[in-house]
Amino acid sequence: MKFPLKTHAIDSFSFSPHLVHAFSPRSFEREKGVYEELLLGRLDDPRSSSHHRQLLLENLNIGSKELFFVKQVHGDRVFVLEDPQKSAGQVELEEADALITHLTEKPIAVLTADCVPVILYDPDKHVAGVIHAGRKGTQLNIVSKTISMLSRVYGSRPHDVVMALGPAIGGCCYEVEDSCIAPFRENYPGWEDFVSAKSQNKFMLDLLKANVMDGTRAGISKENIHRSGECTSCNNDQWFSYRKEGTTGRIVSLAMLREEPARV
Repeated sequence: MKFPLKTHAIDSFSFSPHLVHAFSPRSFEREKGVYEELLLGRLDDPRSSSHHRQLLLENLNIGSKELFFVKQVHGDRVFVLEDPQKSAGQVELEEADALITHLTEKPIAVLTADCVPVILYDPDKHVAGVIHAGRKGTQLNIVSKTISMLSRVYGSRPHDVVMALGPAIGGCCYEVEDSCIAPFRENYPGWEDFVSAKSQNKFMLDLLKANVMDGTRAGISKENIHRSGECTSCNNDQWFSYRKEGTTGRIVSLAMLREEPARV
């Protein structure tokens, strides 16, 4: 039985019929007034439900039976999915935190529960990418490195790329120590724009702002950057938040390219 699943999309990012994007909610209504948590994750995760995965895909009118994740390791490696014969199980063996592709009808995705999910799309070259930008990945400039990979592999021009940032913990809720801020001081001129002192050795860190800064430094126009505006910790009834809950579920942020009409 197919249950309605209210995925989240950023309206201003939904400009092309040839790109599907979505951020999965915390739960869905199984029966009137009865809600069930979505158990989405890697194939080898015992908490992951193949039924829930199919429910997500069906509600987005995606015919694929597979979701393509990489093995996220809080680094800065970008994996290029270019072999149409590669299975989702094979892709999940790749240690990376970003995934780009030109292949159509292949839903690529990342898992988060406070970290920043980023979706990139180049409508000119018709290529897409998804990024898991946690604190460590953001420190390592994973967004700008993914944009560089799009340029190197597909010839994307940064000013053509559009970027969406999904639900993530906001600067209102993400408290860290000074040791966590030190790498940002080294890698981000203007880091003070997304870090504010709370008390001695305690700071509030806005990873969303940091990734926007990384994107603009890489050449993405500010008008091409779209944010969901949802803090996972503030809105814990709608989204999973590791910082708020500890062990918890995961948000799936996905992008999929549809076939484009042949260009004359």
